[in-house]
Amino acid sequence: MKQLQNHDFENTEYTLLVSDFAKLCHTTRDTLRYYYEQNILVPWKNPRNGYHYYSSSQISSFFFIDTMRQSGCTIAEIRQIVHGLPRKEIELLANEKIDFMQQEALRIHKKIASMRLGMWILAHYNNHKPNIPFYGEIPTMSYSKTPIKNKEKAFHVADIASDISLHLSKAHENLNLPLFPAGVTISIEDFAKKNYVYDNVVSLSLLSADHTNTFSLPTKNAVFCYTYQHTTNIEKIYRKMLSYIKKSRLKTCSDLFSISLINLYDDVENHTYFKYLFICVE
Repeated sequence: MKQLQNHDFENTEYTLLVSDFAKLCHTTRDTLRYYYEQNILVPWKNPRNGYHYYSSSQISSFFFIDTMRQSGCTIAEIRQIVHGLPRKEIELLANEKIDFMQQEALRIHKKIASMRLGMWILAHYNNHKPNIPFYGEIPTMSYSKTPIKNKEKAFHVADIASDISLHLSKAHENLNLPLFPAGVTISIEDFAKKNYVYDNVVSLSLLSADHTNTFSLPTKNAVFCYTYQHTTNIEKIYRKMLSYIKKSRLKTCSDLFSISLINLYDDVENHTYFKYLFICVE
């Protein structure tokens, strides 16, 4: 990038006023002034009138600086590059920023997938009555799980607080693990025996399973039921689902997923969790 220090009075290359250069670069005069003060994008100063002028060749310099800033480079790092940082060090710095941006892209992708899945669940809730089982299809999704240590006493969320904390910590540390929507499972064996104890803490995702940290559901067909945390008898809902599966001559092929989707207020203004129950069938 060319930095000019001495100029002839008549400099035909530097013809763009600050305002014109700002428009071409879709930026502001304040930004250009800041870059000038930081000695990373220097215009020519006409000694006759004191005006600053930019060259059209500096447009590429501006967008290089803008790209480096968006990649996470500090002004000091950009100044080093502009003023002759060795090529090897430039490559090391650029690769470091590329890695950072790739990680950030994964975070954003995970968040988008989480929100899309959450909104899919909410949209389907509007089409069905609470506490009434129904048959339907789910989108292709994966899930992560953390086994509950003391399964024999895992009847309520309060009983598995430490397991939930561990599960969420793993999701924060590993970009491949989903964070939201989250909930618990009851094993298919316990569900069939009407032994309703929690087996795993889980999170769902629309991202593909890696079959190491995340796993695929066995089918896209499922029996669903929407309910609330303050449902007086959740076991009654479970029995309704079992009865519906039996009457419909379906076969269960997954654990029962109980997903606490969102904090909200119900129809009578009680604070509660909206719960999404499903079990895969064939």
